[in-house]
Amino acid sequence: VRAAEDALAVAEKLQEAFTTVVDKTKPAVVVISNKQVGPDRSAMQQMPPELWRFFGVPMEPGQDQPMPPQQPGPRERRGKPRPEIAGKGSGVIIRPDGYIVTNYHVIEGNAALEVRLEDGRVFDSERDAKEVQVVGYDEDTDLAVLRVGNGEVKNLPTLAFADSDKVRVGDWAIAIGAPFNLDYSVTVGHVSQKGRYDVGVTTFENYIQTDAAINPGNSGGPLLNIRGELTGINEFIVTGGGMSRGSVGLGFAIASNLVRQVTDSLIANGEVIRPFLGISMQPLDETLGKQFGVEYGVLVSEAIAGDPADKAGIKAGDVITHVGTKAVRTPHDLLFAVLAYKPGDKIKVRLVRKTETLNVEVVARQRGKTDTVGAVIGGRQEMLDKLGLTVENTPDGLFVADVVGGSPADRAELRRGDRIIEVNQTEVKTAEDVFAALKKTRGTTAVFYIDRRGNKRF
Repeated sequence: VRAAEDALAVAEKLQEAFTTVVDKTKPAVVVISNKQVGPDRSAMQQMPPELWRFFGVPMEPGQDQPMPPQQPGPRERRGKPRPEIAGKGSGVIIRPDGYIVTNYHVIEGNAALEVRLEDGRVFDSERDAKEVQVVGYDEDTDLAVLRVGNGEVKNLPTLAFADSDKVRVGDWAIAIGAPFNLDYSVTVGHVSQKGRYDVGVTTFENYIQTDAAINPGNSGGPLLNIRGELTGINEFIVTGGGMSRGSVGLGFAIASNLVRQVTDSLIANGEVIRPFLGISMQPLDETLGKQFGVEYGVLVSEAIAGDPADKAGIKAGDVITHVGTKAVRTPHDLLFAVLAYKPGDKIKVRLVRKTETLNVEVVARQRGKTDTVGAVIGGRQEMLDKLGLTVENTPDGLFVADVVGGSPADRAELRRGDRIIEVNQTEVKTAEDVFAALKKTRGTTAVFYIDRRGNKRF
């Protein structure tokens, strides 16, 4: 009996820890409604129900039909359509004077934004543009910063950032958000992995993986540790295939250290200012390592003429082993080691050239919008290879040239000869258009709109 009582006491203490975290953090979580001006929702009746949420059509719990459009208001009768809620997401207050972080895809394409606090206060840019302002956004990490209250709000509850580098696999993970329009839902799980990248969702990737249930509507909300600190911003899930959009225990949150870096820059500059070296790089596998006489490092495949690396004397064929004091073993390591600096900083780089170890100093410049990351890990074609798809430009349009049996494209029933009209709701006319549209894939589901012998379908 005593053993059972002791076990119960331990369980009650653990339970108290979770409820304390939720009570402490929930006031700093917000619900964001993205209002858009679009076509009559009756057109959505022709779309499979599984796609409604993907396209942001809100539904009440248990509904099998999209919500009817709102009745026309005065502005609609004057010929100005009124924005309607196209989708919901979550956000986190990170500064007491109204700064909020969320995912960029939560606010993308908005005509107006509504932000609702846990205490019931509502800020609506449709009512007053100053109530909700977009401070800045960064598509390369899918993060955005909003500010509510036009600088007049103070002492809002906030969440403190945890050091995501210190997060351990197996740690408790708590998610709060608005999945499927169910505001302030709490789910609990563990950190199932950290440092995930190369998943093809954004340009700069550093994800914490969790089995805490995350669903559409959790996007932009917090992933917390047992102390109630922000370890990440929930972004996407991997589903079990088919048209299901629900959680199967594979959720991904942008690591808090990356979130803090991006939000600090957005708040200070309205954009993210990143350093740029001007190199193309590729992984160093065992075979290449033997050829270049090194055990680890990142191989420089090109130093762009006139850019910082070239000016510092870095050449194609060099193997970079350290950036500052940090050893780098993958292009991702090197990329994030460089991102710790600012444009104009002198970055010490250690490299091996024909078995000789050299130390150079690179003065980074600011990364421009047209500068690519420079990691040669298969390039753009890899996007289509992952889908099992080959496309072909013809005078009559862009067509599917081939589909690999058993691939995601095959399972989605894409077929040779299909004319591709849109990818992820973006019109495409060339393979380059497809690559650009695939970069905007939300989660791991890309939506193709095709014409098959006169029959159009998603």
